[in-house]
Amino acid sequence: MQQTVQRGLRAGALAGLLLVGLFFVDYGPATSLATIARWFALDGNPWSKLLGALLLVIVGAVFGGLFAALVRLWSPSLWHSVLLGLVTGLGFWVLLVLLLSTVVWHIQQSLYGMLFWLVMSLLYGLVLGSLYGQFERAGGRT
Repeated sequence: MQQTVQRGLRAGALAGLLLVGLFFVDYGPATSLATIARWFALDGNPWSKLLGALLLVIVGAVFGGLFAALVRLWSPSLWHSVLLGLVTGLGFWVLLVLLLSTVVWHIQQSLYGMLFWLVMSLLYGLVLGSLYGQFERAGGRT
């Protein structure tokens, strides 16, 4: 169980790090990372982009750990990991974008913004499931 969750935490953190890299090059110098800091009410300072990047990796690792706890209930094939990773990415989008930003903080999202975060969240889930599946296939070598 502990190794399973550790693999999930590692896969989630790496998938979050990939998103940080993508957000860094999107629309100039990390504008989307400041949006993540705003969701947690940590914007408005010169460090908001760095805080957004750290939060994305941390939240990605947390979702990765939860993903690993759920995946171990089913057979850990690569196909199941990727499919459950996409479901986890959808949950990532619902919890962060819809609930945290829109419902809790009442941050207005345009249609483009909602779809952008949906695609990025699904990409996170796809990478999470793929990495976790590869870590599981590698077994004790990870």
